Amino acid sequence: MEEVLTRKRLTREESRAQTRERLLDAAFAVFVKDGIDAASIEEVAEAAGYSRGAFYSNFESKDELLCAVLDREIHREGQEFEALVSAIPPADLIGKLREYYVEMGRSEGDCAFWLGLQLYALRNEAIRPRVAELMRKKRDHVIAQVHRVYAAIGKEPPGSAETVSLGLISIAQGLGITRMLDPQAVSEEDLPKSLETLFDQITGVGTASV
Repeated sequence: MEEVLTRKRLTREESRAQTRERLLDAAFAVFVKDGIDAASIEEVAEAAGYSRGAFYSNFESKDELLCAVLDREIHREGQEFEALVSAIPPADLIGKLREYYVEMGRSEGDCAFWLGLQLYALRNEAIRPRVAELMRKKRDHVIAQVHRVYAAIGKEPPGSAETVSLGLISIAQGLGITRMLDPQAVSEEDLPKSLETLFDQITGVGTASV
């Protein structure tokens, strides 16, 4: 008997959610490629395959879109980190986190987005409080996970969880941006080695002591 495949018809809510996700995907790509200041609503809509009308059915402005992208990125990173910490035995945890940290610094798209976001917020006072609020949300989650990791491996952090968290994030993104700007300054081979060394120094948990 010939099997008949039927495609489920999306509800209005599902269709709207799908449109929103595509707009968020397109916005992230456009923000990274052209910069947040230069990115236009028309370009984002076109990249997602929609019209301006579809954009304004989901977002009131580019700033609202940016905050939605930021919120989604924070949620995605939180889920990734939670899955990593939950799945890895304590004996292997530091090694896996070191790998995760190196990939953070090697991701040119992520580094470009976070740098662009901060510069945009500094130049645009209206959106700055909302971005700061979302960044605090990200920071608080990372700090909570840092406490959890040290508890799991039975060690104390070399400083406050806040200092460890901010140090790791800032240096990974800073080295990533430096490499994007001047690959001769930080070679492709040197970047992971440098990030691994700095990870061990900032966390106070070297490879030999794991």
